[in-house]
Amino acid sequence: MNSRTLILALSTFLLATGTASAKTIIKDPNPPKYSVEIEPKLNLAYFGVYRYGGNGWGPGVRFSIPLMSPGFIKTINNSVGISFGADFVRYEGYYYNWCDPKRCPGYYNGYDASFWSLHLPVAMQWNFWLTEKFSVFGEPGVTLRKSFYRDDPYFNQYCDPRATNCSSRGSTDLYFTFFVGGRFHFSDNLALTLRLGHPIDFSAGLSIFL
Repeated sequence: MNSRTLILALSTFLLATGTASAKTIIKDPNPPKYSVEIEPKLNLAYFGVYRYGGNGWGPGVRFSIPLMSPGFIKTINNSVGISFGADFVRYEGYYYNWCDPKRCPGYYNGYDASFWSLHLPVAMQWNFWLTEKFSVFGEPGVTLRKSFYRDDPYFNQYCDPRATNCSSRGSTDLYFTFFVGGRFHFSDNLALTLRLGHPIDFSAGLSIFL
């Protein structure tokens, strides 16, 4: 079973289990009360970033704090919060080809790079509490990504330090962020959380509500 099949299977299971196991509460405008959601998680990036290809994996954590309860729609069971955290992702198998060969001869035309990145996302989290066992959410926001290239031995050898796009220290990028996800609630304080989006493709975590 490949990674995309596994992600689809987990998402389908989460949706089917949640909607079938409890009565709907979406019309009850009384979202669950909690101070913070803490979500340690595992990140998987297998769909590639732009034209670079490659795979990625690594640990992360999210913190989500409710700000409006109920949220924007006062007649249904929804809430709005702020979500932020940190994700460490190890990227492997990337193919770089965007640097001018005159400034970076050899390196950006086929080197199989591997490097670590730190992602710092900040997003608005809009929750919809569908049943006692299942909730979904959307998260628009931004992610600051710092990539570290020091473990690439060919970078210092080939890259011209005067080139603006080439730095042995890595690069810093700002991405528009959008995630959608769902939770299967084992209890009032514990849930399995799956998330799909950009710039990290998929994550699976354990949400703790305090």
